[in-house]
Amino acid sequence: MRTRFDQKWLAVAAVIAAGACGFGCASTPKTPADAVQGELTDAPDWVRKGCSAYFGDSKDKRICGVGAAGSTRNAALARTGAIARGRTEIARSLEVQVQAMLKDYQASTTGGEAFGSAAADDQHLVDVSRQVTETSLSGTTLVDSWISKTGTFYALVALDVEGFKDAVSKMENLSERVRAAVVQRADRAFEDLDRQIDKRHER
Repeated sequence: MRTRFDQKWLAVAAVIAAGACGFGCASTPKTPADAVQGELTDAPDWVRKGCSAYFGDSKDKRICGVGAAGSTRNAALARTGAIARGRTEIARSLEVQVQAMLKDYQASTTGGEAFGSAAADDQHLVDVSRQVTETSLSGTTLVDSWISKTGTFYALVALDVEGFKDAVSKMENLSERVRAAVVQRADRAFEDLDRQIDKRHER
């Protein structure tokens, strides 16, 4: 049986706990949206909007990727992880775009002479697009970075069209015709990719 002394202190403890919860709970984000909003407080525009927010109306053609890495006390590891994720964002879209460029080239040549038998064409397109993507990603550069209040490292990574063309031109394992076809289509492809990636960041 509780004594009056016990009951008194139980009541006091309950009041203290309620007060602490009221104070603590008020400062804790209630929804994922609140958490994201808090994470991005004071973030530069490119974190939310991508390439166009950083370069504005620049006529130089490039595609960008924004990567983020956190949950580590190792600053170098967070930086490396964020850059890698930015490159992955570029690669994901670039590979699809290169496939479209190669299909367009294939359709413009008699019998798809650059790729061989029809049965193997699709796989060949995929393989070549991956090779082109992996090779050209070596030309990506870290353009800017930002660290949030929670310690998450954000990286803006970019690949310009001239670097892409140069990388493709040096791919000796591709036929001269295929290399030329990709280079000729690169400017239009980069314009399309830039718009597509920026639309993702606007959502």
